[in-house]
Amino acid sequence: MGAKIMKINNVTGYFDCRQFKANTPKSNRVMIENGGRITFTVPFTDEELEEYPEIKEFAKKSEKSGLNYVSFKIFPKACRMYTAAAKQIEFPANSVLDGGKFEVNLEFNVKHGVGTELNGCYVNAIQVIRKADNPFDVVEGGNDDWINSPQQADPFDVSDDKRSSGTTIHDEKKVSKNGSKVAKNDIDEKVDDLPF
Repeated sequence: MGAKIMKINNVTGYFDCRQFKANTPKSNRVMIENGGRITFTVPFTDEELEEYPEIKEFAKKSEKSGLNYVSFKIFPKACRMYTAAAKQIEFPANSVLDGGKFEVNLEFNVKHGVGTELNGCYVNAIQVIRKADNPFDVVEGGNDDWINSPQQADPFDVSDDKRSSGTTIHDEKKVSKNGSKVAKNDIDEKVDDLPF
């Protein structure tokens, strides 16, 4: 009997495209060659995992977060990748995916093997809905023109070439002989009521 094809939609997880090495931080591990087996790890709460009993045995619970992590194995040469518009694309280089957080739809098989047999969740197709590293959504009516506008002079710049007179609000205060600070001029007095 063939493996049952399953789907999980709208899950967020992380690509790991580096070779595992015990007691080695991920950033110090070697990148897997493009086309080699990589993983897409998805965190599930206990309640969410109950909805997918077929993958429950492959979950590893984190003591720190309390979440259950399931690693979906991907062989890029045998896995189809689609955009949010359902257009099939070539699998990107591992350097593009590694460590990235993505919201995806997954089509996969669950294999129960022993020894050297396949064992785990194997992805047949993945649809990337969006890169989820950015916690914000598009705001309708927003304006990004400020990014390309010319830089305004810094109103807080007190460098010598910006001073129009010999005194600025940032001039040091004089200290009297008894150690208390004395305002150098009226400008300092007026600045003291600023809310920040």
